[in-house]
Amino acid sequence: MTFSPADWVIVIGYLVGSVAIGLLGKRYLGDVTQYLVAGRELGLYVGIATLAATEIGTITYMYNGELGYRFGFASFAAALISGVVMIVVGRTGFIISRFRLLKLMTVPEFFEVRYSRGLRLVTGILVALGGILNMGVFLKIEGEFLTIASGIPQRYLVAVMTAILLLELLYTVIGGMVSVVITDFLQYSLLSIATILVSIYAVHFAGWHNIVHKVTVTMGAAGFNPIINPKFGWTFLVWQILLWLSVVTCWQTTAMRIFSTRDARTSKRVMTWTGFIFLGRGMLPMLWGIAALTLFGTGALDHGVPLAMIHGRAMAPIDAMPAMLAQILGPGVRGIVVAGMLAATMSVNSSYLLGWSAVISQDVVLPLRGMLGKSPLGSRAQLFVNRIANLFVSLFLMFWGLYYTPPGAVYLYLNITGTIFLAGAFVSVIGGLYWTRANTLAGYLAMILGAAGAIIPFFFLHWNENVTGFMAFGLAACGFFLGALFGRRSPPSEAIQMAGTFVKEAQS
Repeated sequence: MTFSPADWVIVIGYLVGSVAIGLLGKRYLGDVTQYLVAGRELGLYVGIATLAATEIGTITYMYNGELGYRFGFASFAAALISGVVMIVVGRTGFIISRFRLLKLMTVPEFFEVRYSRGLRLVTGILVALGGILNMGVFLKIEGEFLTIASGIPQRYLVAVMTAILLLELLYTVIGGMVSVVITDFLQYSLLSIATILVSIYAVHFAGWHNIVHKVTVTMGAAGFNPIINPKFGWTFLVWQILLWLSVVTCWQTTAMRIFSTRDARTSKRVMTWTGFIFLGRGMLPMLWGIAALTLFGTGALDHGVPLAMIHGRAMAPIDAMPAMLAQILGPGVRGIVVAGMLAATMSVNSSYLLGWSAVISQDVVLPLRGMLGKSPLGSRAQLFVNRIANLFVSLFLMFWGLYYTPPGAVYLYLNITGTIFLAGAFVSVIGGLYWTRANTLAGYLAMILGAAGAIIPFFFLHWNENVTGFMAFGLAACGFFLGALFGRRSPPSEAIQMAGTFVKEAQS
């Protein structure tokens, strides 16, 4: 065991305090709007904290650390793209301003407003499928970090992560978005401290000159230039731009923060400032991964992938960064860092539990009831359905998340599973908001072809992730364009027209 008593006090104290604060959210919970989008009352600073905390988890640090270990400074391209795209979307209000004006609670809800209830149901199913598969690897990867960094024996991984998931589930089911936002603010503050500490320790122990020299010797120019890196290249960069444009506008957990802001102007400012945070969100843990490469070197090669040799045994590249932290962090500091990563884990997982369960309840169950001719559910009944969906998602994660091992780099696996719905959703949202020829057939073709373009090549044909992702967006765009040309025209609703007019007047 590498944890000291002081470390345990810090971690256990954080867990107790975080859950207690999260449970306070029930006091401010009224209807389903407050449960899912916090009553649309988030201001700038809380909005920035909760959006950043939602998309910065232990899984984020792990997969970015793995990218740094595998590909050196070339991996910084992915971080730069994510941050710059967020800043551009925030400054322009592209999609997000109109989304906020429509007063949505989920992304698939837009598909009924613009297209049809049936397309909302199909989109809801694909969003839930892609989102849950995406989240499916979180628990195992996060558990690996905690067991390696703290020294908890590997045999306790399942028990530890199950306990953490149950704590997250407790306050998320009871307090919804209100509890998530409250805990996000606390968790983001602690995570920021941990991030700064780790960055200082990593560069101090590895040495900046040694870091640069190690990448140069190990990878050559490919460790610095993403264009000539065989894993990246131009297809990767273009795919990443498309992917991050779709993530910051159509990813359910990100969009829920935009839906929760006070107004469209606040949503733009939240997105802009969070974009600057996203630059560090990627590059700092990538730097930690490069520092781990510098300290541990590369051992045996597993199909061309360097493995870290730690304490006489080979570990996967994704384990190198937490193993480095276990070695360089002292008592007390280690406890703060692990508590910070627990904070990251809980903020992301609670937000994702709420996001995907909201889609299941609001965009699968409710539209299906309507199509079957059943009466709409009241607010209390919708709250009950949301909580049941939360439990369903959690049970799936306990089994899938702890036993499934993703192929290749985790970052690329997460990208592909997100692309299952993001390719079609992004194309359909742009068309529905900005093109009068958009119609229901175009939406169906975009969603189906985009999902097929991601699922079939990656999971069945085992194609390269870059080509798969690029093709999924291309197929979705082609399907939407053909549907718009040959399908029956369906003009945008009055609400969408008014949202567009309001945005144009505000910009002028």
